[in-house]
Amino acid sequence: MRTLTMAAVLAGCLLQAACGDRSPASPKSVTDAVSFDTSVDTRQLMNWMIDPSSKAVFGAVATIITEQGEQNVQPHTDEEWNRVRNNAVMVLEAGNLLMLEGRARPSSVQDVADWNAKARAMSAAARTAIEATDVKDPEALFAASGDIYQTCTDCHEKYIFTAPPDGRQ
Repeated sequence: MRTLTMAAVLAGCLLQAACGDRSPASPKSVTDAVSFDTSVDTRQLMNWMIDPSSKAVFGAVATIITEQGEQNVQPHTDEEWNRVRNNAVMVLEAGNLLMLEGRARPSSVQDVADWNAKARAMSAAARTAIEATDVKDPEALFAASGDIYQTCTDCHEKYIFTAPPDGRQ
């Protein structure tokens, strides 16, 4: 009896799979169901998330030269490497946040494709930093930090955000 029940269930599953609706959900129906809270504007996202996270990545590897000599700065413990990785992830994801529809962009952004390309470049550079932390490679992290910095510079050459009139950051 148990074998017959299992066979019937299996046959039913196979029949459903063979005869069921095979068309995937349209992308429009999927995105219509998702909405994002984009009330944090670009300036706030820069000040509160991107700047602090990118500075943590930039400062993770350095050579400091003083009168007393040379000091090499880099993560040593798993906790230190994880902290750098977590900040690089924040930079990567911030690139996605900058591209969200509805994100308040400065009025100077007329070329959304260029804006998005610059945000994707920042995310790609952050991805390289994450990979460097995965293998605990300070030289690769230093290079990736430079790439992140360059993407920031490239974007800020075209899009710069000044303090709002009310002084809010």
